[in-house]
Amino acid sequence: MKLKKIGATAMVITLLAGGGITNATYAMELKELTLTKVDYQAITPLWESISGISPSISAEGTTLYPEVYIKAKSSSGSIGGTMYLEKYASGRWTSVTSWSFKGTGNVFVSKTYRGISGIKYRTKVVVTVDGEKAEATSGTCEI
Repeated sequence: MKLKKIGATAMVITLLAGGGITNATYAMELKELTLTKVDYQAITPLWESISGISPSISAEGTTLYPEVYIKAKSSSGSIGGTMYLEKYASGRWTSVTSWSFKGTGNVFVSKTYRGISGIKYRTKVVVTVDGEKAEATSGTCEI
């Protein structure tokens, strides 16, 4: 009985708000994003032209999601650089692949990559903002 009353009330509100046209409503199951063995770090040095650099990495299954956000202190600041996906093997970090980017004011780069189970990965970025060069790395992610 209570469910009917709520349904009728929702229909009346829908008719009033939608001008007599009912809107279709769909339920969507949220897919849970699982972060596996992620180690975060945040270091913010003082830069002249760079407001912030935020590299990160996450994983779902064996799919890796390396990302980086760069913000210039000036909205017209020229940003350019390369985001690297690195893996840890034989006691050292080596580059797996890379993506170049450029923009003005702020830049967000997000990519996907199919990794290998049991390997540690991280995101590294080398960026230049208005001639000022900087480098940053994310924490690690083992899949």
